[in-house]
Amino acid sequence: MAGRISSTRGVIVAGTYRRADSAFDRLLPRPLLPVAHKPLISYGLSWLRHAGITDVAVCGNRETRDLQAQLGRQVPADMSCSYREDPMPRGAAGGVRDASDGEAHDTYVVTDGSCVPTSVDLPQLLERHRASGAEATVVVYTQPGRGGAPAAVIPVGIYILSRAALEYIPARGFVDIKEHLIPNLYKAGARVLAYVITQVVPRVLNAQTYLAVNGMVTESLVSGSAVPLGYYRRGEALIHTDTRVAADATLVGPVIIGQGADIRANTVVIGPTSIGCDVVINDGALVSRSAVWRRSVIQAGATVDLCVVGDGAVIQANGSGPSARRRPDERTGPHGTA
Repeated sequence: MAGRISSTRGVIVAGTYRRADSAFDRLLPRPLLPVAHKPLISYGLSWLRHAGITDVAVCGNRETRDLQAQLGRQVPADMSCSYREDPMPRGAAGGVRDASDGEAHDTYVVTDGSCVPTSVDLPQLLERHRASGAEATVVVYTQPGRGGAPAAVIPVGIYILSRAALEYIPARGFVDIKEHLIPNLYKAGARVLAYVITQVVPRVLNAQTYLAVNGMVTESLVSGSAVPLGYYRRGEALIHTDTRVAADATLVGPVIIGQGADIRANTVVIGPTSIGCDVVINDGALVSRSAVWRRSVIQAGATVDLCVVGDGAVIQANGSGPSARRRPDERTGPHGTA
């Protein structure tokens, strides 16, 4: 098995495109969004490394340099991580072909940089793919139908491609895996395997799904038996040791608080919520079911609920800045959405 793993390359497709009318999309490239204090894309890197894959290519677009600059500390020390920037859109399949660099890898594990794939058993998935002799394996989630309707089969953004599958990907132009490569393989009579999972793979598509994914990962981290290095546990919360939390601050449910944060008197934080580094939550403020990024300030008496509060934002009690009573993508402050 070790020899076969060594001929496997991981490919993280990170070429997301921002909607011009989305304040949330303007905050950060999606793969760099902080999820429980780590960039979203780092969960894919850890997932690959845990399965013994140490050769990884990250395929992006014009934001590739930002990804490379931000991911240095997230790449495992024994992992070789290369970056490919596509000046013109190539699609997921096109990115995989480009990431092959002309090298003869037996297998390519492809995952979306906007998802958290850790619930998928990658060693088992690779074993099933190789035993089947398929050119491609598509990981799908089966969603039960309503009222007796057939179940919906939904691809989750994870694929295993054998080397032979690359022959069906043109060297130029936009080529998607689901829309183009898989139909081409079917037409050629190649074997395509559906690998069914029963647990949803969390994926960030917008502000609402970001809050859901951040909440799920925060809850999973807090409920685990291990305490991350540099943190301590207080009730259901994980708090960095270099953080001030007032004795009368109330923390309810899964909460993670980063280094340098200052949680002052009579505040209430209700999970799932993540509080970033150097955040200040002033006296009597309420923060609930939100993601508060670095260096932001929640003023005394303010209420923040179901909000993404961007780096350096200031939320005032009179409603200036992101509002607590609006959907995450309906109003923006200087650096945040609410």
